[in-house]
Amino acid sequence: MSKKTEQFNATVKVGKKSYAPGEPVPVGTGGITAEEAENIRKNFGAWAGSPDAKAAPAGPSSVDLEKLREKLEKLSAENDKLVADNDRLTAERDSAIGDRNTLLKQNEQLETDNATLAGEVTKLQAEIEKLKAPK
Repeated sequence: MSKKTEQFNATVKVGKKSYAPGEPVPVGTGGITAEEAENIRKNFGAWAGSPDAKAAPAGPSSVDLEKLREKLEKLSAENDKLVADNDRLTAERDSAIGDRNTLLKQNEQLETDNATLAGEVTKLQAEIEKLKAPK
């Protein structure tokens, strides 16, 4: 029974044994699973010595890097503006909460004062009725 092996562009460790790039790694019993082999190929590419191997993808050009830097600078500036807006709005919210609390206390005091004044008005109306009453 032949044992299936595969070669990878990365060092693969199976148990206590390490397989250097290009060294045959057992797949199946006593080795890695087919899913693990596929994952290694996916992450590190097909074995460079394999006829299926593709050239490594070219890195970004200097023009691409410059465009990325410009976008990064623009996004950083937008982020700084948004952070400043967030800080300003947070301060406004905190101030509004403070104002609301002050107004709630004033409202409670006004309700208390209103109840007191209503009682006084009732007493004064009673006094007026007494004074108007025929003698």
